[in-house]
Amino acid sequence: MGYTASLRVWRGDAGTGALKDYKVEVNEGEVVLDVLHRLQATQASDLAIRWNCKAGKCGSCSMEINGRPRLACMTRMSTFEPGAPITVTPVRTFPVIRDLVTDVSFNYAKAR
Repeated sequence: MGYTASLRVWRGDAGTGALKDYKVEVNEGEVVLDVLHRLQATQASDLAIRWNCKAGKCGSCSMEINGRPRLACMTRMSTFEPGAPITVTPVRTFPVIRDLVTDVSFNYAKAR
């Protein structure tokens, strides 16, 4: 049993950007990353999102969801009230490359 979610997604690059509103279908059992992929497939084909494992192991889909740093692949849509707007922005602690993708090269340099 699905519903339509209201998403506010940050769009832009390192220089400038703004939140853009979208309405996206949500199906039972989905996570935020699933909904962002649906948005990308149906309305915003140029939306930049980073993801890799979809299992909560790699951290590449980290973003801020309603102001809190989270993994989009592990954040269930069922944790939000249907109809309540969900704001998705890049993680504040890293420089923005484009849309929801940030430069995490610092992590790799530190790990090395």
